[in-house]
Amino acid sequence: MYRETLAKRIAALRQMTTERGCTEAEALAAAAKAAELMKEYGLSEQDIEFCEQAVSSKTKGRNPAADLWPVVAHCTNTASVIVTFVVPPKTEVTFVGREPGPQIATYLLVVLNRAIAHEVKKFKSSTFYRRRRSLSTKRQAVADFTVGLVWRLRERLLEIFAPSVCDDAREAAHGALAERYPSASSIAHKKHQTRYSDAIWNGWDAGNNVNLARGVSESEKPLAIGGAT
Repeated sequence: MYRETLAKRIAALRQMTTERGCTEAEALAAAAKAAELMKEYGLSEQDIEFCEQAVSSKTKGRNPAADLWPVVAHCTNTASVIVTFVVPPKTEVTFVGREPGPQIATYLLVVLNRAIAHEVKKFKSSTFYRRRRSLSTKRQAVADFTVGLVWRLRERLLEIFAPSVCDDAREAAHGALAERYPSASSIAHKKHQTRYSDAIWNGWDAGNNVNLARGVSESEKPLAIGGAT
């Protein structure tokens, strides 16, 4: 966290130019201080240009809802990594990219997680779910419902964010992530075995009810899709 704050301070110093109203002496002093801080703390251009933001997760990326993580990263021109801590024990999904990509990604993921929990709760009150007799079949029904819900949310996200997706920006974000997390490795995608097609299509229909606009233009976080530059 301190490193991120320091990077932002250096970025602010580098914005102090004559073109932005500073005197030549002020601009030179700011540039010298920025260079001094970068050298002292071993920060690279990647550290200054890119930022990261994380959101906590109850899973390690192996549940159906986690299939949205790379989609969110794609849509926000960021790269994502799962970070697991031993003390205290917790798991976070971290997004790396140019501002405001990581901020949009984490906020959008929070909105999506809440929406999924809300729709799953509604599904559990349905006749289809209540007719499942065992705990295992109920869990399977919820998993299949979530698969369908995620499929639909994935399509909607890709459609909504299509105008702002930039291949170059995403490639740069992946480069920054590799520099910050050199020991990160890929997790094999887990194929979710489905059983109830009705539950899947119920999830698909529920995906149409989710208000994705809240994920990108909430009043307290005005991160509009078209303005994410």
